[in-house]
Amino acid sequence: MTKRGKVLRDASAGPGLLMVGGEQYPFSLEGVWRSEVPAKAGMAVQVEFDSAGQIAAITAVPESQIAREQADKALAAAKDKGGEMFGRLVAKVGMPTLVAGALLAISWLWLTAVSIQLPLMGKLEFTFWEVLGFLNTSNMMEIMERSGHPSAGAYGLFALVCLAGPFIHYFWKDKRAVLGGVLPLAFMGVVGLMVRSAVNNAVGGDASAAYGMQKQAQDEMMNAISVGLGVYLSVLASLYFAGVAVKNYLSAKTMEPQSAEKSRAAAA
Repeated sequence: MTKRGKVLRDASAGPGLLMVGGEQYPFSLEGVWRSEVPAKAGMAVQVEFDSAGQIAAITAVPESQIAREQADKALAAAKDKGGEMFGRLVAKVGMPTLVAGALLAISWLWLTAVSIQLPLMGKLEFTFWEVLGFLNTSNMMEIMERSGHPSAGAYGLFALVCLAGPFIHYFWKDKRAVLGGVLPLAFMGVVGLMVRSAVNNAVGGDASAAYGMQKQAQDEMMNAISVGLGVYLSVLASLYFAGVAVKNYLSAKTMEPQSAEKSRAAAA
């Protein structure tokens, strides 16, 4: 039988002393010490007992193993704590809302929102967040050059606010807070209009100009742009949030007259 123990007193000047399972055991180095490093006070050891309960072997536990065990304990504790917090979050918000929020964030940040097929450069793909960066530069021609990763700036801030919109009413009890669920869909609509306007301006301005070349260039540019999976998934999540928001808001408005009537009846 092997147990974990600790050296209380080394055996350099007489019998050593171990603490194993709350009990003290004297020991000597001869015949039982199995490690190359000498015993010292505070050292963690593995103690092997024989069938009679006497110490048969003592082995020092490497510091690397102790560090690994402590890391494993910390990780297990963090997992337990994280699972508990996630459980409370699910209970408060609901799994469908969390899934829709995660889907929206992933779609905006990592999935392809639009792709552009260019004759010489081939197919260029951009996430929704990258599109916000190019809008922030006010120069859509940078998309053609694919130069760097421009900052999303104020558009990025608005995007973060819109991502948080569907969850505002869980922390702000105003009845209008539920309408925060409409923000992602409204923001995407505004960004779509801005992208279209920027593309039109990039190829020559107003499509109703006297010559048809500008309109032809605009049409060719719009045909070269295709919508990616990120847009479809984010629209789906945004529609879910918007539908739930409108439903909850209308339900709250419907309940107001009934609550007021009950209050008047109670006062009477």
